[in-house]
Amino acid sequence: MRFLFELIQNSDDAYKDLPTKNPLLRLAMIDQHYLIVANYGKGFDERDVRGVCGVGSGTKRQDREKTGYKGLGFKAVFGQSNYVLIASKGEYFRFAADAAEFQWNPRWGKDRASWEAANGQKFEYPWQICPIWTEKAELPKVIQQWLFSQPEIVACIIYVKDMTEIKKSLKTLINQAHVFMFLRRIRDIRISIDSSTETVLQVTQLRDRSIKIGDGDGHIISHWLLHPCVLPVPDEALTDYYLPEKLQQIKEIDLTLAVKINQNNCFEPVRGSDSILFAYLPTKISMYNLPILVNGQFIINASREHIRIDSSWNQWLFSCIPEQMFKWVQILTKDHKWRNKAYDLLPNRIPTKDQLADRYNQALDSSVKTVPFLLGIHNNSLLLSQAVVDLTLFASDECLGHELVRDYISQTSSPPLRLPANPFVHNHHRLRNLGIRQFTWEMCWNMLQSPWLLTRLTAERGIIFINYLYEQRELTQFKKRLYDIPFLLDQFGHLRKVTETYFPSRFSSADWLMVEDMDAFVHPTVMDWL
Repeated sequence: MRFLFELIQNSDDAYKDLPTKNPLLRLAMIDQHYLIVANYGKGFDERDVRGVCGVGSGTKRQDREKTGYKGLGFKAVFGQSNYVLIASKGEYFRFAADAAEFQWNPRWGKDRASWEAANGQKFEYPWQICPIWTEKAELPKVIQQWLFSQPEIVACIIYVKDMTEIKKSLKTLINQAHVFMFLRRIRDIRISIDSSTETVLQVTQLRDRSIKIGDGDGHIISHWLLHPCVLPVPDEALTDYYLPEKLQQIKEIDLTLAVKINQNNCFEPVRGSDSILFAYLPTKISMYNLPILVNGQFIINASREHIRIDSSWNQWLFSCIPEQMFKWVQILTKDHKWRNKAYDLLPNRIPTKDQLADRYNQALDSSVKTVPFLLGIHNNSLLLSQAVVDLTLFASDECLGHELVRDYISQTSSPPLRLPANPFVHNHHRLRNLGIRQFTWEMCWNMLQSPWLLTRLTAERGIIFINYLYEQRELTQFKKRLYDIPFLLDQFGHLRKVTETYFPSRFSSADWLMVEDMDAFVHPTVMDWL
């Protein structure tokens, strides 16, 4: 499918110099032998013709706004066909191996056999770099009919004897329509495998930066949330020997992350062969098994099957991915729509053992400490080292309060911690995997029974504590612990379990308040409230 991707990429680039409201791409199989890749962008000029005819002389080498850079995109078609026709705004030229113009010319010698015997090699005319001007009347009839009433079209028309693989590739594009979402300009795709039907695919960007891929009837095929970012390029990345010419002086580049959104509006990781890198169009590189799609200007081989792991450019790009994922999480935590799902995007280490995975993992270990991706209970951004997950829920201001629990954690840690005013964040299993500090039930028991709490817990806060437990009594984590939690304040200011505390029979009697009586009675302020 490589040559097909190259032609799609060329079509996308054609709209760069001819902006259109709805850039359109057409892919069509005609007469069981012709594949057409067409657009309505900029037509071929002299420079473009020279570009497709000269080896390594593509027109994109220094154009940063165009995706291709190898100068080999168009030439990929010659691995599939001996006949390629270019239609450009009503003008035509072709490349044909069996053209009469390329038969033996007496000026070259007596005949072909004699020339081959004298030179010790087979005579091959370089037809792939020799375009032949073609009149409309010379076009195959089926092509004339297809082009009829489309004078502004720009198309590459390829004759292929066996269309089995082409048909399979087009069906794959229909079934995996998200492969088009990273194209810079094309948003409307029409695919015809036979003359009777046309599949319409539309790429629509919504206000929340998500991308919906739909069909012509408005049905959603897939839904993706994108995070585009601009990265300043460090000098070390520009020293890469393999860096294409147009990137050698670049100051910044684009990188885009994408996560799939399922029918329940939740993030869904991509897995296995679907977890591939994109270089605006898909590669076959899935060995890193990232849960998201990453689109960037990776240095890959011409077949899009391999990425250079020794490339300093690629290593730098890989090191940017975890940091951008943490920054993306930080953004999403402040978006009401995605707040409860943001932590699902937290990255994991890559188990693959190579230089790219190493740089990724090193960057992950660094970024998790330096990016304030956590959202505090009071909507404040926090570093991992500043945050606490409260497994008990007692740090709620409707319970013991965040200040009391924060101070206990700070002062009982060794060495003592300097935590923010409110360090608490919502619990999530991915945060625990990252090693976030936790306020556990064991720590809670210790605090509730500590002398430290004795001088800090007021009767008023004790009442709030009781009321909170009553309102939350049906929650599983409280229901099974209710008789074990010391939540009743006694006359000495200690917290007691309900089984350890007495209620006085006559509230007006002062006998139960006698100092020498060591039995635990409910604190008088609490009794008044009860």
